Amino acid sequence: MATQDTKEREDAVEGVNRYQFNLLHCLAEGLPDLHDPRYDSLKAAPPPGCSAGRYGDFFCLRCEREGLNLLDAVAPVCAEVRAASGVLMTDLGVEGLWEWKADGRDGRGATVVAQLLLMAAERASLIGYGVDDLVRFLRTAAG
Repeated sequence: MATQDTKEREDAVEGVNRYQFNLLHCLAEGLPDLHDPRYDSLKAAPPPGCSAGRYGDFFCLRCEREGLNLLDAVAPVCAEVRAASGVLMTDLGVEGLWEWKADGRDGRGATVVAQLLLMAAERASLIGYGVDDLVRFLRTAAG
């Protein structure tokens, strides 16, 4: 049976890291009420590794999850939230999105990319685009 130290070494070898992040429900169309009933199930039973709270005026999940990189840690939480409540979390609390830092797949740059992708998903849906449209756009535009 593997010990915790052995498991940690195995995870490190496989590249699994632990990430802490905030997920906010920040809509392009305006500020949702902190007491919106869509949050009730998330407040009562947040996804594993997360706790419900507030971030300024926004509903927030403070999460700690494992992943090969930040995107792999954030995406499953967003999917769990969407399945449980219908809420698409759209923000990681990044201020100054224009302040770029190419510091690898686990740093501020990765957080900015994740937030921009979440914002794009929400805003695209408001004008009739779906996930397949966004994927097709990225594959065509960026190769």
